[in-house]
Amino acid sequence: MNRTFANIIIDIIAAFLLLGMIATGYILRFPLPPGSNKMLSLWGYTRHQWGDGHFWISLGLLIVLISHLVLHWNWIVTVIGKRCHLLQTAHPSLIRSGILTGGIVVFLIALFAWAAENSVKEIAGPMRGKHLGHNGNTDPVNESLAASPISNSVDQQAIGFWKDVYPIFENNCLSCHGPQKQLANFRVDRQEDFFTSNGRAPLILPGQSAVSPLIAIVSGTRKDMPMANVHKLSDQDVLKLKAWIDSGAEWTVKADVNILH
Repeated sequence: MNRTFANIIIDIIAAFLLLGMIATGYILRFPLPPGSNKMLSLWGYTRHQWGDGHFWISLGLLIVLISHLVLHWNWIVTVIGKRCHLLQTAHPSLIRSGILTGGIVVFLIALFAWAAENSVKEIAGPMRGKHLGHNGNTDPVNESLAASPISNSVDQQAIGFWKDVYPIFENNCLSCHGPQKQLANFRVDRQEDFFTSNGRAPLILPGQSAVSPLIAIVSGTRKDMPMANVHKLSDQDVLKLKAWIDSGAEWTVKADVNILH
């Protein structure tokens, strides 16, 4: 096989692999977003399996690109050497430059792997909803709330649905159970989804927080459901929900709140 034909084959393979990376990246971002691994699948594959495919496609693309560089190594060394005034001879040593470049690349990869492995930190709780800003930064308001001391009780009389309860649903649940996306066919901005059976037990039993399934879900005690850890809320939020339920779980209509249906 001559070099020209090999270059054509490698370029075609690289183009298909690049398209594969774009396609799987789109799938992981939109049809199967983060948090949907145990609830959704696409063409028989879960988000985790599509993620594996994305990794192997990217690895294949890397191998193809390295092969492309090897085929053009003579030209690359000559051009860079002339530009940087490093060539001492008209016929540079390709083996020497290849070993040097390979050593640098291996060192950088090893350094990256070491930094990534040693920089992993465990977070106190799952970050979801509006806890993350547009740039991936924690919402400063929620961050300050998380850092504040947690009280052991909440005054039931002082709890208001729109003031205290709905913001909890909005910040933690609305992105997956709202107007844009309704995982498990459930929405936190619809009163009936909490109080009516709809083929399943009501999530809220007014005046009885101890036996309301919602509290078991958000407190992390219910383990027999997909992504149980993701549904766990902070202790302070759980206390507010308990107080609201025990006070009667009043859900009043508020005209100035814009909720999409």
